[in-house]
Formats: sequence, C-alpha cells, structure tokens
Amino acid sequence: MVAATLGMTLAGHRKKPRVCVGCMKSGPVLARKGVKYHEPEYWKFGEVEVGNKYFRHATGQLYAISKDLATYILINQNVPHKYVNEDVSLGAWFIGLDVEHVDDRRDCCGTHPDCEWKAQAGNICVASFDWRCSGICRSVERITEVHERCGEDKNALWSTNFTQGTKTYS
Repeated sequence: MVAATLGMTLAGHRKKPRVCVGCMKSGPVLARKGVKYHEPEYWKFGEVEVGNKYFRHATGQLYAISKDLATYILINQNVPHKYVNEDVSLGAWFIGLDVEHVDDRRDCCGTHPDCEWKAQAGNICVASFDWRCSGICRSVERITEVHERCGEDKNALWSTNFTQGTKTYS
C-alpha cells in the first residue's frame, strides 16, 4: 500500500492550478496493425519512415492532474479528440495549455525487484508497473507480494501529515 507516499506526492502539488504529475514519456507511435496499443491515427504524428513519435505525456499505472485541468476537461469534454490511448489523448489536450508536466519517476517503477530495491533505499514507489504485460502480470496472484516487497510500512498512512506536506513518525 502506498497511500501515504501517494498522498505526499499529491500534497506537494496541490496549490498548482495546472499540473500533470506522472511518469512522463514520449515514444514511438505504434503504426503496425495488430500490435497492442496500435494507433490508427499514427499519420498525425509525423512520418513513419522517419520514426514518428508521440509528444510528451504521462503514462503507466498512475498519473494525476489538478482540479483546474479536470474541470477544463469536464467543461470541454465533447471538444477534444480522443486517441486510442487515453494517456495520449490527455497529453494532446494539454499541448496548447499552460500545463506544468512533472516527471515523477516514483510513478513508473517496475515490479519486483525494481520497486523492492527502491523501497529498501527509502524511495517508495507510488505505482509499480510490469512493462511485459502493461500492468502487473498475473495481478490477482502477485498483488500481495508486490505490496509486501515494494510497499511502505503499514502504519505510514497514519503517521503522515498531508496538511503540512511533511512526514512524522511516532
């Protein structure tokens, strides 16, 4: 469970009006039919022969946006174009806006052993992701193990002060 780490991450950005926090990336657009995450509108991102790429956007297991951005999306929900991948769509909607993109690497940790090493070093991951299967492979069987190896102390949530943005231990 990473509730305290997630809470502290969000608390650190709560006063920012237009912020997107997550594991930021820009990578190749998948133009070939039949592959996972195929983008039917791949041609909008440049020439395939040259190696078209997506713009910078949050990806992975978890990302967060500010209330102002969520409200903007709600008000304009019928206007923005929706791509096949929701994270790419969100990134596209923010291109013309004054949005702070925060690349928080704790939002894109791999599952064991990556997240376990980071947890042992005191750098708890907010979200773990197994890139081989786009999530946590065999999540029903493995979720308890991932939480035990990679999560924070079970009392972390109860000893965290989100108002001040600092963590205190009792």
